Amino acid sequence: MHLYTADEIRAVRYYIGDIRNLPGDGFWNDPKAYCLLNALFFPGITAESSRIAEGKILNTELLADIPRLTALLNNLFSVFRKSSAERNYRTFRVERFCDYELMQKAGKTISFTSTSCAGFLEAYQDRSGIALLKFEIPAHTPCIVMQDFFQSYAKPEEAELLLPPYLKLHFERLSFSAQEQQILDADGKPPLCSCKVRVQPSFVPADISCSAVPESGNLAGIRVIQALQHHQKPDEQDIAFYTLWKQNFLQQISK
Repeated sequence: MHLYTADEIRAVRYYIGDIRNLPGDGFWNDPKAYCLLNALFFPGITAESSRIAEGKILNTELLADIPRLTALLNNLFSVFRKSSAERNYRTFRVERFCDYELMQKAGKTISFTSTSCAGFLEAYQDRSGIALLKFEIPAHTPCIVMQDFFQSYAKPEEAELLLPPYLKLHFERLSFSAQEQQILDADGKPPLCSCKVRVQPSFVPADISCSAVPESGNLAGIRVIQALQHHQKPDEQDIAFYTLWKQNFLQQISK
């Protein structure tokens, strides 16, 4: 059994939105910080735009404190290096269709990917355009099974199994079951596809190559997010700087 540090446990608690007894400052006091944490792994600003369009607030305090953000992500990745599935799992995810298309094209998880052992969760149907994903996860796959990781799990009803970025995936389109056709997105529309997703316990290297990255790209990201949250068009140079900065930051983290 692996032993986890206090910082690693805090990082996982924070990721799942359990902010009890965490510092009360703007960085830590956000139960949905995962919205921006995951958006950082996606190219461009499509992920940020889609989440804001759903009414989610992206916490720019994360981008204002890069040392703490770096430490947080390093601790999450450290847990994945220690933690893996002890048996085969079948889990479920209501995915944004736009994110599904990126994963399917890349053949891998793009960001941290939350799945549920309890079926398709209604709480995650607050998205416009959804894909229903059924994951087949073999034993020894790097992942965090929250009910096993925590002695006291804050969201037992979600039965969460979290996958790391860059895990190799194989997608197979399926026909909808009658029950799946009753699952609706935020606009009251049925899902756009149903897929079996076979997870392989191996990683696809991050395809990241960039140069001449502006050091202030994180501050450009703050301006981009603030503009989007005020229903304004972000500055094109800020978008470019932020996108380059994200690529460079992930390159450093993925090492």
